Amino acid sequence: MNIELHTDNLVIKKPSEKHLNSLIKELNNWNISKWLIEVPYPYSIDDAKYWVKKSKQDQYSFNIYLKNKLIGGVSLTNQRENSKWELGYWIGEEYWGNGYAIEACENLISYFFSNTNNSIIYASHMKDNIKSKKIIIKLGFNLVSSGKKFSISRNGMVEDLNYELRKS
Repeated sequence: MNIELHTDNLVIKKPSEKHLNSLIKELNNWNISKWLIEVPYPYSIDDAKYWVKKSKQDQYSFNIYLKNKLIGGVSLTNQRENSKWELGYWIGEEYWGNGYAIEACENLISYFFSNTNNSIIYASHMKDNIKSKKIIIKLGFNLVSSGKKFSISRNGMVEDLNYELRKS
């Protein structure tokens, strides 16, 4: 199934090989990559190819497009074989402050809750990432714990805060 979601401003869809340069341009930016657990820095052509392949395999992994231009990514990934779906997202630095992360996440969350029997989504952010905290709280997530995760971009452990959102 090839899902494509439309919001007022955005299209949320799978990337293709033609988006490799856009992925590299946006994610080869320390101001973005330093906040992402599973994204390497520097971000290479091989990393972009891996993401395009992975997004084809993962039902709920997408990129975010504004007027046909790739500006971010959003996904719900299954962390524990159908028992823990986790929200992830990023927006290119040039597009920060426009509400695109919230718009894309709200749309994917709504689609997911309406089309699956799952009733909880998890999310997390690095402790110091105040912008991401604001997004997660605005989406309605509630803090449940804190912990540590390994960050590929930082090549080390980082403190993170863990949240959950229950279907209402």
